[in-house]
Amino acid sequence: MMRKKVEAAPSFYIFWAIFCLLDKEGVMPLFLCAAMIHELGHALAIYLCGGRLDGIQLCITGAVLKQGKCLGYGAECLIALAGPAAGLGAAWICTAVGFPMLAGANLLLSLFNSLPLLPLDGGCAIQSLLGMLPSAAAEVGRKLLHAFSIVAAAAWTVFGTALLAYTGQNATALVAGAFLLSANLMLLRNPVKYGMIK
Repeated sequence: MMRKKVEAAPSFYIFWAIFCLLDKEGVMPLFLCAAMIHELGHALAIYLCGGRLDGIQLCITGAVLKQGKCLGYGAECLIALAGPAAGLGAAWICTAVGFPMLAGANLLLSLFNSLPLLPLDGGCAIQSLLGMLPSAAAEVGRKLLHAFSIVAAAAWTVFGTALLAYTGQNATALVAGAFLLSANLMLLRNPVKYGMIK
């Protein structure tokens, strides 16, 4: 049986160090808990779809779950959406038992990851569905999705910068935009790393 490996790239530590410095409200533990629930949703879906989890790589784009084999486009789409679904379920449970802050963290993380942008789960789900099209159409669709993701990430970063300059304290939008922009630029250099699950 293969031993599961957890690897962390230097970019992961840099990103979280910046996040900690900007976390004036102390919400990082809540979002870390929500992130674990999110990744457990992906992992459970991999196993339910007949796959195998061989390892986890932590980087600036988040957690990349390494699968033992390709499961097909339909399964990959379901696996991508399983993370946000787990977060939404956790948000509902946390609301019911009286943990509104944790519910909010799960809800925000799930909604953010459901956006149709790479390398978020919504973008990965769309990319998986594009794989079901004829190869020429799928290639055009992937290029359009990537271009849209870069433009949206750049616009989000500009908005986050303006918001931080205006408020002097709210850096959340800037961090999210910088995350998306850096992730898409990394994907531009290495298209093989498309998606959060490989």
